[in-house]
Amino acid sequence: MKIRWTSQSVRLRITPSELTALQQGECAEEEIELPGGGGWATRIIPNMKETSAYADRETLHLYLTADDLVRLSDETLEGIYFEETDPPLRYCIEKDFPCAHPRPSQVQEPPTEVFAPNASFTERKANS
Repeated sequence: MKIRWTSQSVRLRITPSELTALQQGECAEEEIELPGGGGWATRIIPNMKETSAYADRETLHLYLTADDLVRLSDETLEGIYFEETDPPLRYCIEKDFPCAHPRPSQVQEPPTEVFAPNASFTERKANS
């Protein structure tokens, strides 16, 4: 899972195997240990009563309903998008498609699995 956040938004990009785990009722999660003993974690938890976001000191929990998981599984959709009002937060879960540009070698990201581009992704990239 790739995680990108700003002061009022969180964007999660999941791999095909993470989507499969969610479809099987398992959590998808990503954790990082930081120098000094701290760290952060993000968990997507499927089959909940309500889609919502909750955070404790070290973990962001995204609860996902079965209906929203069905929407995320739709091959024609790139992701699903939500908004909380108190405090204001936009969050989304997107499928991780191939990068449109090469990554700099300094990034040193390990290769990850990606979804095959769907028609809307391919069209948008061709027109950008």
